[in-house]
Amino acid sequence: MSKEDHDFGAPQNFLNRELSWLDFNFRVLAEAENSQVPVLDRLKFIAIVSSNLDEFTTVRIANMIRLKREGVHATDVAGLSPDQVLEGMAEKKHAMVKRQYDCLFNEVLPQLSENNISLVRPSDFTTDDKEFLSSFYEGNIAPAITPMAVDPGHPFPLLASGKVYLLFRVAPVEQGKMFFNKTDTVLVQMPTSMHRFITLPSNDSKVRMAALDDIIRLYSKNLLGGYEIEGAYAFRLLRDAEMVVDDESADDLLGAIDEAVRSRRWGDPITLEISDDMPEEILSYLRTKLGVNDQRQIFRLPWLLELSSFFGFIGQVDRPDLIEKPWPAQDHPKLSSGDIFEVMRKSDNLLSLPYQKFDPVVELVRKASNDPDVLAIKITLYRVSGASPLVQALIHAAQTGKQVTALVELRARFDEAANIGWAKALDSAGAHVIYGVVGYKTHSKVLLVVRKEKDGIRRYVHLGTGNYNDKTAKLYTDLGLFTTRPEIGQDVSGFFNVITGYSLPPRWNCLTMAPTRLRKTILTMIKREMEVHTPESPGRIRAKMNSLVDPDVIKALYAASCKGVKIDLLVRGLCRLRAGVKNLSENIRVFSILDRYLEHPRIFYFNNGGNEEVYLASADWMERNFDMRLELMFPIIDPICKKQAIENLDAGFSDNVKAWQMQEDGSYKRVEMPEKKAKQLRSQEFIYNKACNKTQNRSRTAEGMFVAKSSV
Repeated sequence: MSKEDHDFGAPQNFLNRELSWLDFNFRVLAEAENSQVPVLDRLKFIAIVSSNLDEFTTVRIANMIRLKREGVHATDVAGLSPDQVLEGMAEKKHAMVKRQYDCLFNEVLPQLSENNISLVRPSDFTTDDKEFLSSFYEGNIAPAITPMAVDPGHPFPLLASGKVYLLFRVAPVEQGKMFFNKTDTVLVQMPTSMHRFITLPSNDSKVRMAALDDIIRLYSKNLLGGYEIEGAYAFRLLRDAEMVVDDESADDLLGAIDEAVRSRRWGDPITLEISDDMPEEILSYLRTKLGVNDQRQIFRLPWLLELSSFFGFIGQVDRPDLIEKPWPAQDHPKLSSGDIFEVMRKSDNLLSLPYQKFDPVVELVRKASNDPDVLAIKITLYRVSGASPLVQALIHAAQTGKQVTALVELRARFDEAANIGWAKALDSAGAHVIYGVVGYKTHSKVLLVVRKEKDGIRRYVHLGTGNYNDKTAKLYTDLGLFTTRPEIGQDVSGFFNVITGYSLPPRWNCLTMAPTRLRKTILTMIKREMEVHTPESPGRIRAKMNSLVDPDVIKALYAASCKGVKIDLLVRGLCRLRAGVKNLSENIRVFSILDRYLEHPRIFYFNNGGNEEVYLASADWMERNFDMRLELMFPIIDPICKKQAIENLDAGFSDNVKAWQMQEDGSYKRVEMPEKKAKQLRSQEFIYNKACNKTQNRSRTAEGMFVAKSSV
């Protein structure tokens, strides 16, 4: 088939989004399997895989099961039905979990042991260990757990999603038969108020830990007096985490979502994880009681369930020699020095997280809250940390009489509870709080400070690709623009009028908003790149995002590729597009970077016949972002900021240490790393070194000399 008559929308031209996400998580797992990664960081990636799989199970697998149950047989753009997707997801997930546990037991735990860090099994407990654990159990664990018998008077309890339980098979001893003869099953939930791993006493520098599961099994005879314990088996149920809230009919959206959050842990059962020593008859009993009917969703796991608990293990081990050397966040050379209002008036500035500190964002709000000339502060909040200094500054501003408007998106999945808390706190402080826009999630990241100055009203704006979250600002790579450009300030004021007053969108100067125009604008710019493409001035599109899913955009990229436009894409996770296919996408390359930080920015570059345009956005190229969310895309106009954004892209596409490239069949292969270290480029390290150099070049000694540059 020639390029001219190619059917860009044919199913074979697309990858399934769910299976693509699992392929991304295989790349995360590969970091745990990478012997060049320090061992505690390898353990961290094992924990990340588990955390990712839990969310994937409770959201994406649950959604497919729901579609199948509702009798949906329609295929997706890749031509797969819900049942076919479920089959593919189960196959990949089982393979992933096996590799994950193989890596943990055959590589990571032995390597930890070589470094004097051991996870001790009961068979290896010393006499001193048993004496310590017996006392620890009685004083700390026993008071925190409650045995739940199952018998005619005690029906099988409703079990919470994601919690580890122990099922004890018991028989009453002779003197207890009068009371306990009807009971053969007792359930115990693992306490969530204490560490999963308990440090054992040691007379040397060795770190020895015992799993809470093993301790409860070993000493539960004291808890279950009157019974003889015949066996103890761990299991864990994952439930559908979908929240159904009709925001159009809910009189109290805050109350409706608050109630939905509390009921989420009781959703329909999806997946059952069990310890591999559980007999089939007990598994059959659990499946009947819990309603897990699909054999594909049963996972037999060796010893420990919920490997995400290893995040806590890592935090309990003080061994900096077994993790990567820290990269302390740097001060921004301009935003972190002097009066932030004055700095912003002089020029645009781009903040690069987490390489540079999040502090300037907080400082802008803090400064505004105490400035008598500030008239208003407006912000959108999507995901906020539990102890957010930024929200505390907003509360202070409201308490001091400033006009504070905060759109708090209550439907940010798995962050609803935190957002509800902050919404109530802001409301109590006197801020004008909006709980989202009916029918849409507000996913934009925008902060506006309106200030009265000698020459009139000036707007101070921050627009970002990531959330106003000081915690993730240390873990996610993102870019944020600080500007006082009047045309951007007017657009931001118009955007807030849209979301607070339901006014019609204004005539934008330079911002692009979803759901009204974002997809159309992206398609227009792709088409323009095709039109201005010539052999002398080749078309060029480069983009960095979390996910590429939207079929219309993918088809437009295929068309551009067939016209000769060179397209390079950095897509961290989901990608439905197939790269490198002859007569379809041979001019498209797709890369994915997996490293110490989570790649999160959305950067879009169009060569535009030599008149380069660079945009940042809160939105990925996905249907949900284009159609179901309030998003913002904004241009980078300042030449220095534009250069910085382009350098970010350049580093990503030059990475030959932590990058993967999509193959024609949709699989990914590591980019080959040069043997000579001098030719190796690790993009995150490169960007961090640039941040260090910029900070240090602004710092001078008393003699006026530059401070020496450091390297990672």
